Amino acid sequence: MTEKRLNELLAKLKQRISALQERWCPRIKEFRERVTLRHVLLGVGLGCVVGGAVLVLVLIGIAATLPSVEDISKYRFLQPSIVYDVKGRVIAELGVERRYPVPIKDMPLSIRQAVVAVEDSRFYEHSGIDFVGIARAMLSNIKAGRFAEGGSTLTQQLVKNIYLSSDKKLIRKYKEAVLAYRLDKYLTKDEILEYYLNFVNFGRGGYGLQSAAINYFGKNAKDLTLPEAAMLAGIPKSPRIYSPHQSIERAKQRRAHVLYRMYEDGYITEPEYLAATDEPIVIIDNPPNRVRSSAYFLDYVLRFLTDELKIADPQNSGIIVHTTLDIDHQSEAERAMEKNLITAAKAIGYFGPAVTAKNVASATTVELVEGADASVVPLSAELIMRVPPYLERLGYKRARILAVEDQRLQIMVDDKTPGVIVLKDNRWAHIAPANNVSLNNFHSILAENDIIYVSPKKGSASEYLLEQDPPIEGALLSVNPQSGAILAMVGGFAFERSMFNRAWQAKRQVGSIFKPLVYSTALEHGMQAMDKMLDAPIIVSPDEKGRIWRPKNDEDKYFGETTLKEGLTRSRNIVTIRVAEKIGIGNILEYARRFGIVSELPADLSITIGSGTLSLMEMVYAYCTFPNLGTRPERPYFITKVEDIDGNVLFEAEVPSQVNVIRQETAQVMIDVLMNVVERGTGYRARAIPRPVGAKTGTTNENRDAWFVGFLPNLSVGVWMGFDDFSSPYSVGYGSPVSGPVWVDYVSAVLPRLPREVFPVAGSGVLYRKTDMSNWEATDDILPSEDISFEPYILR
Repeated sequence: MTEKRLNELLAKLKQRISALQERWCPRIKEFRERVTLRHVLLGVGLGCVVGGAVLVLVLIGIAATLPSVEDISKYRFLQPSIVYDVKGRVIAELGVERRYPVPIKDMPLSIRQAVVAVEDSRFYEHSGIDFVGIARAMLSNIKAGRFAEGGSTLTQQLVKNIYLSSDKKLIRKYKEAVLAYRLDKYLTKDEILEYYLNFVNFGRGGYGLQSAAINYFGKNAKDLTLPEAAMLAGIPKSPRIYSPHQSIERAKQRRAHVLYRMYEDGYITEPEYLAATDEPIVIIDNPPNRVRSSAYFLDYVLRFLTDELKIADPQNSGIIVHTTLDIDHQSEAERAMEKNLITAAKAIGYFGPAVTAKNVASATTVELVEGADASVVPLSAELIMRVPPYLERLGYKRARILAVEDQRLQIMVDDKTPGVIVLKDNRWAHIAPANNVSLNNFHSILAENDIIYVSPKKGSASEYLLEQDPPIEGALLSVNPQSGAILAMVGGFAFERSMFNRAWQAKRQVGSIFKPLVYSTALEHGMQAMDKMLDAPIIVSPDEKGRIWRPKNDEDKYFGETTLKEGLTRSRNIVTIRVAEKIGIGNILEYARRFGIVSELPADLSITIGSGTLSLMEMVYAYCTFPNLGTRPERPYFITKVEDIDGNVLFEAEVPSQVNVIRQETAQVMIDVLMNVVERGTGYRARAIPRPVGAKTGTTNENRDAWFVGFLPNLSVGVWMGFDDFSSPYSVGYGSPVSGPVWVDYVSAVLPRLPREVFPVAGSGVLYRKTDMSNWEATDDILPSEDISFEPYILR
């Protein structure tokens, strides 16, 4: 654009502005002359009226969205659900808040007076909103030049905590005032105070007065003294400041203020005030631990409550759950599993330090996993030396290796206590797999600055033993075979380490513990325990893919003509396969279903010697069939009753009915055979139990799974041990020496609690015949007593 053209446009713009001024300026001047102050005031007033009307409508609308006072009065506190064992002992106290609501009649008068005096002195006079208190607070804040005092009543604090946020906004204060006014008209003052004292946070993990009394003084709320009540009344204003476990001095100052307010309001006399003020504050060292044991069983229960009973928040709903678990059994089961998993891992060898020197030097962060949460945090000396809680309970510590010698390690325990580890006490620690080789020098497994686990050596102030976090896992399930009641459940080494419950969630190859189901099927189809099969190498015909199977006995040994009883006693694979070929795989699968096996099993002969993958729970309940003389509980029985917070029964379970599986005569013969497995076969570990016992062991390919399942007349118990990782290069060993000790340790410990019983019999349906042990044929010949036995035959 040229300069000339630009000047022309500017000239035209000036002309238009001048025209507009000539047109409108006189009119504006005329309007100003006509408008008076009255018009201005009228306009402002009209605006205020309209604005006020709009504000009122908005406030009415907001008030209409607030919960009704009936909803508030029916409010349910977050309250821990309690799970009890069969004898009424607490298994677990659940929930995020420790709260035990009590009625106001069980709260001492002193605590009610103390709270009112310090928090809301006009509580019994106002209508939920204290305008006098608000004015007083405003004056105090003006004088202080900051927000130093609030004007909220107890009623306002209650509705704020239940329904509103802590935002310091006018809209929240309005909602708070409306709700407080409504609630004051609907409930009595004592009802409001009861809600408040059962709701408020008293610090130290306690919510509500009863929890506070327990946490600080180890007593019930009704037993609080005046000084104790005054101290508690002062905490809710700021638990982090006034809790006595945070600062006794601040708590004492706050208590003195509460007592003075009580004196001012006439609740206590001057002598009472002075005496209570002078009394020292004495609290218990630690609040009682929230009981939470039997973690795997507890998780099993919670899944049922959520999935089957559809209880949305079973941990915080205040329900009471009664179960069949016996804490005595559970404790012994956990102890047996823990001890033997550590032993089994050491038998395999040493799996290396907790943190290698190389990783310590190169790492800058570490991932901490607690429960289901994981977080990556900066690596520090403190974190490196941190011991997981499940190992800390065993007395394990972490130590840094200062120097490595052939026969000893110089260590620093917890980075502060010097110590020594000597080789002669730790020869088990050959690098895994040890293969029965003893460690002969520490240089082969450890280096300077490695971080290791240790435990103090008994009787020594400076010597320690080398330890490890055992990588092997295990599970134990114990049930009453008649009722199906679960008495103990262990799903792994530690729930904190792994929440996967191997007692019922894991599906593993079962090995030879499946064989009793095969032999039971054979007896049901006309065979006898003393029938003979040829124990010799066998080639199984090609399958549909043309594959040939050459099964073998353990150690590839064969023994010719062998009775079914001997075949199961010695766990001979070939005998079992020949039996299965005779009766048919279809019949075996049908009876497996009768025994309660619900997992899918292929129509393959290999399942008869344990190639199928089943759960420990399936096998333990299947074995209940034998001591029950042919029947089993139709389902696991573990919750007897569930009650809501008001004591109403939400669920009540009947003892499961019995499912017919095999004939009584078959069950009696199988009991005889499985007792023989203990007396003369692979279940020899169970001979340590001075009661009638039947059992079977199981070991899978490459010794990856070790099983031991057995029963007494009134107890059925199964144990599995192995590595979670199917590709692990390590083997755990055979069922009897690995899982057997867990079974024996547990049963031995609970045996005194079990009444003495004998196995039931089928009556006249089973005949015991004199048998020549040289050929295992029934005979009427007169033979030396050492050459004969009496063997069972089912009368057909």
